[in-house]
Amino acid sequence: MLKVLHKSPNDDIWRDIFNYNQGSNLKVYLKDKPYYIIGHYKLHEEKENNSWFALSAYSKMDKLTNQNYNNEPDYSDREDIIIAVRLSDMEHIEIF
Repeated sequence: MLKVLHKSPNDDIWRDIFNYNQGSNLKVYLKDKPYYIIGHYKLHEEKENNSWFALSAYSKMDKLTNQNYNNEPDYSDREDIIIAVRLSDMEHIEIF
């Protein structure tokens, strides 16, 4: 469909980007924060100004040193702990 119509069958751009079979890892850089959040993509919701992403097995990392930020708890081995981040608070996202 993409080759013929030059359009994705998805109505949500994130469905074209994330790997739902193998999983996607995200680095979420927040506006005016000295840290980024790294974790496993769980889900997201598009609700205009209240859109958000949820990450599991996450850690807050210092932007300059790439080390744990300010001795924050590291949940990188805990899939059962999830953080939600508003899209409006994000500067940019790296997907790997």
